[in-house]
Amino acid sequence: MKIILFIFITMFQTYSNQRVLDIYAESKSDKHYLEQKKILDADEKGLKIRDVKIKEHFGSSVFKITLTGKDGGIKLTSKSVLTLEKLYGTIDAMPMRKAEMLRLP
Repeated sequence: MKIILFIFITMFQTYSNQRVLDIYAESKSDKHYLEQKKILDADEKGLKIRDVKIKEHFGSSVFKITLTGKDGGIKLTSKSVLTLEKLYGTIDAMPMRKAEMLRLP
């Protein structure tokens, strides 16, 4: 019984209810970070609709962005600023996102 419970709990920990966009930069004054933040802040509604949570990490020697899907897999990495078109195009092509769009009112 304990094994079944462990498997059940592990299975549900694998999936998240959000996609995570990790942004790595040297500091909050990093020019790439500031440009990326401006782009993302311009469409908070689009990020919310797509269940995107933004996590910022400072102290990195290089600028980098990673998008993690709800299944826990890395879906996109970039060492340059992402456009919303690239980000949303990647997300909207995901099977889970396609299913979500079918359920939208």
